[in-house]
Amino acid sequence: MTDAATRLLCVLGHPVGHSISPQLHSAAIAAAGLNAVYLAFDVAPEGFTAAIEGLVALGFLGANVTIPHKAAALAIAETATEEAEFIGAANTLYWDADGRLAADNTDAAGLMAVLGECGVTAGDPVTLFGAGGAARAAAVALGRIGAAVRVEARRADAAADVEALARRAGGQMADDDPPRVVVNATPLGRHGERLPEELMGLGEGQVALDLNYGPASPFLTEAGRRGAVAVDGIGMLVGQAEAAFARWTGQAPPEGVMWAAAAQVGP
Repeated sequence: MTDAATRLLCVLGHPVGHSISPQLHSAAIAAAGLNAVYLAFDVAPEGFTAAIEGLVALGFLGANVTIPHKAAALAIAETATEEAEFIGAANTLYWDADGRLAADNTDAAGLMAVLGECGVTAGDPVTLFGAGGAARAAAVALGRIGAAVRVEARRADAAADVEALARRAGGQMADDDPPRVVVNATPLGRHGERLPEELMGLGEGQVALDLNYGPASPFLTEAGRRGAVAVDGIGMLVGQAEAAFARWTGQAPPEGVMWAAAAQVGP
């Protein structure tokens, strides 16, 4: 039940129709007994600033930000956490103790547990596909583990910048060894697209990690068929969502609630 005191939370992206963030956060809001609602808004890049201004005027409680707005979210905020500044992108907007619109990035923290569960360790050669906000967060998480990260992207300068970020986070220099881990940090595969052929066909002893979630992509399907560990992005989604919820509300979501909500949605 909503009333005049109900606070607004949301996710902003383009596209955003695939997002299950409303289900995760709505379950956590209900379990915690909070007077809030969480909605999804499809906002084109040219409308992002106006959307944030509108949310501020409405007194929103906070927002998640996804592709393609993560750099813009960091730029529009009045202040930012060290994590968001270091990554160079934000996925969470909230109000700080001084009432300023603040930016945070919970993606890298959300990915750390997933990488551990996949058995990624220091020195592992990793190919990271992409150079956007999700790739930057993945580079930081991989660097903190001590992986040797090589980045593949459309622009060589962007790839080099993300590789340098991974090293600043603690990663090792990449060499020409074949990857033990390939991470897809682009939207490719969400609608059945294949990754570049050199990234397909991972097999036994290798790890295919797709930061997308939902129906299995050709990348994950082929890797799993060949005996690789194939993991989608649901673990990262839940991890970053739990951290964002705590940012907005000052309390962790009830344990297991978001995972249960994700399981109910299914692939």
